Amino acid sequence: MNTPFPITHLDTPALIADLDEMTRNIKEMQYQIDLLGLTLRPHTKAHKIPALAQMQIDAGAVGICTSKLGEAEVMVKGGIRDVLITTPIAGAAKYRRLIDLCKEHPKTVIRQVIDHPEHVKTIARLATEAGIEVGVLVEVESGQMRCGVLPDESLVQLIELINRTEGVRYDGIQAYSGHLQLVKGYQVRLQAAFDAVRDVFAFIDTTLAPRGLKPGIVSGGGTGTFAAYLGLGYTEIQSGSYIFMDATYAAIGDELCDVTNRQFSPALNVLTTVISHPAANRAVVDAGMKSLSIDLGMPKVLTYPEVTYQCGGDEHGILHLPEGHQQLKVGEVLTMLPSHCDTTLHNFDVLYGVRDGMVVEQWAIEGRGRSD
Repeated sequence: MNTPFPITHLDTPALIADLDEMTRNIKEMQYQIDLLGLTLRPHTKAHKIPALAQMQIDAGAVGICTSKLGEAEVMVKGGIRDVLITTPIAGAAKYRRLIDLCKEHPKTVIRQVIDHPEHVKTIARLATEAGIEVGVLVEVESGQMRCGVLPDESLVQLIELINRTEGVRYDGIQAYSGHLQLVKGYQVRLQAAFDAVRDVFAFIDTTLAPRGLKPGIVSGGGTGTFAAYLGLGYTEIQSGSYIFMDATYAAIGDELCDVTNRQFSPALNVLTTVISHPAANRAVVDAGMKSLSIDLGMPKVLTYPEVTYQCGGDEHGILHLPEGHQQLKVGEVLTMLPSHCDTTLHNFDVLYGVRDGMVVEQWAIEGRGRSD
């Protein structure tokens, strides 16, 4: 972007990021991970923008994560050279796309998470036909009861299958407890995260290592739990939301306070305009579900913290004003703090980078809609 312009020139709803806060968050997470002696592999489902992924890598990250193959295609096309796809894939078209991506970008490290023999056999067959080898991480059940094999003999059998199959390479395991990222209370959250993977690492020590199957990479953790695993064997942390934070993460607590997380600063906001004021205690804005995701609750009205937001449908947000509150002006622009950064980004085409009231950067959200 060449010419900065005032934030007041933006049409609403608009998605903005405070560049100073975002940059501080990037540096702070890298600092924290360095202190722990681990590597950082940020999860880019939080922002879906290759340029921001590159900022994280430039700050010290080893590479990035994507949730979906489609997001990985965006990141690799955008110049990112180390990508972990954290969700297993299935279906002929998906397998072929993975192989094509790896073959077309031989200098890029692309790894795929798997948890089933079918994944191994199909990826291996297609990779062998293409004359390449695909690195895989085995997902291990870590309390979420989603994907992942149990840390028992079935894990051993899957790793051994990988090791004796041409076209695939056993690079490690993924142990991710996503369901614990938002547990309120720092010590409670960290203890729960540690307990969720304790058996996984015990199995690595007692069974995998003696059989020569110890993983080279153990990937997991997140913004809420990155500090939980002291004494275990993680090698890299997949934190993602820290780059922006949101109202939900801001309320989980940190080591100094159980109700406010001040390790990282909320950097992402949605601008919305008051379009109606039909009653003294009720106003309406132009940001509904198509702008502000509500899967983790309602956003916060930063301009007037005493005002509460209610979803009014796809295009409308309803504001409830306390008794005696000053009337809002039709046309007034308000700043909202989203409850969930990942899904809010999914609603917009462009993210505007703001500093001192001026738009100084803008990025196409290239991974938007890439749930394929």
